[in-house]
Amino acid sequence: MIIPATPPMSRGTSTNLHRKADESSAVLKMTGQGENRVDCPQTRQKHLSRSYAWFMWFLRGFGAVPQKDHRRRSFGFRCFYIARLFVVLTLILLFNAQLTFLFVQATAKLQTTTVVKLHFFSRSQFLMNIALGIVIFSRRSRKLPAVLSAIVKACVWAYDEDWRIFRWFIRYCWFQLLFLFGALFPVGVVLKFLTGRHLRENLLGTSLPAEVTSVAMITIQTLGIAFRIAHLSLVVITCGALGLQFRRLNADLKVSRSGKTTADRTMSGLLVRHYQLSELVGQFDAIFSPSLLLFTAADLVVVTCLISSLISSGQMEAAMGLYITQTSTDIIVYTTYTFGAILVLISRVVVAAYLNHQAIACVPELYKALQGPDTDKELKGSIKVTLQRLRDLPVALSCWGLIIMNKNFILTITGLLASYLVVVIEISSKNGACISPVGELRSMMSATTANATILTLE
Repeated sequence: MIIPATPPMSRGTSTNLHRKADESSAVLKMTGQGENRVDCPQTRQKHLSRSYAWFMWFLRGFGAVPQKDHRRRSFGFRCFYIARLFVVLTLILLFNAQLTFLFVQATAKLQTTTVVKLHFFSRSQFLMNIALGIVIFSRRSRKLPAVLSAIVKACVWAYDEDWRIFRWFIRYCWFQLLFLFGALFPVGVVLKFLTGRHLRENLLGTSLPAEVTSVAMITIQTLGIAFRIAHLSLVVITCGALGLQFRRLNADLKVSRSGKTTADRTMSGLLVRHYQLSELVGQFDAIFSPSLLLFTAADLVVVTCLISSLISSGQMEAAMGLYITQTSTDIIVYTTYTFGAILVLISRVVVAAYLNHQAIACVPELYKALQGPDTDKELKGSIKVTLQRLRDLPVALSCWGLIIMNKNFILTITGLLASYLVVVIEISSKNGACISPVGELRSMMSATTANATILTLE
């Protein structure tokens, strides 16, 4: 199924998704999505459109999503769009260069532990994954507004229960951004100022006040995390919306099989709608699968390194940086960030598994209908085609076809982290880890330069 155009989403140009109803209706007519659709309050569709528009606007700030009619814009506008992407990538690469410089400096002057080296590798690959993910996503996101527009029009919110559940998906997405900018970022900046006062730090060989370099690094890093959250929010909202549509379709299938059919709940019509929703999942996955693969792999590295830090070392870091004494504030912030990193990984995997579970939950009902004596031959043929399609083409986020994000994948991730946790605990107990670094910390913090082992957490 090909979506012919890219509807705009920019608020400044009055091009929200819900204003493209005509174009989306044309898409639905070509694909059959306009059939068997129950009318729902327009305000709910507009609310979904605005949620998409806000996160798309945020991604456009990074140059990751093109504006409406990007190719028809003036040469200066296109240069400005490309310049935004170039500036973002340059800042990330400079951040990574400074991180590498600090690590090399620390290795030359002090004896670093394996955990510190793991942290450096974790943060370095995290930043490089963000840069690579932004580039790949910017090249594949040209059809994203059109796909989101079709999803908005295909979603039916005729039941209050479905809408109440879906609003929790949206609230969760906003909670992540608000917590990052309203709590974690300000606390990290304050800790940087308190720790780096009257100290100087080398910025690629240039001596500058520690507050300047630390705040700059924490700002760049926070913006990188914000991009990841905006990217994750689109995944959460889409998986939640389509998952609830499949959930309602499964309930309608049960009603249809019991014989209480209506004009919009016939078995054949519901099978067509299942195919249409599955096609939307496939189009969404085609855009997001490369970046999902990169970000999921990066999150696994981050989480495993955080586990190593908490178990294998007596060092405690602030939420985003300097090695400092283990005050209660630092421990609370760092622990909060640790759970936040794990929560991001869990959120992505769980919502993707929820979508897949709801998409294949109709299989038992289809087998029952296939064996029913009242099912005509033509309908049995349609059911067999649907079952064959679900076996050959899984309705799920596939991460570029390498993995299928379903319930089995959740068990795989859980087993991986549990095995890693056991190994780290075993190694730590044998090597007698958890060495107190108080003396080393005092000598480092009294030096003329800021801590040479400043490593910024993702």
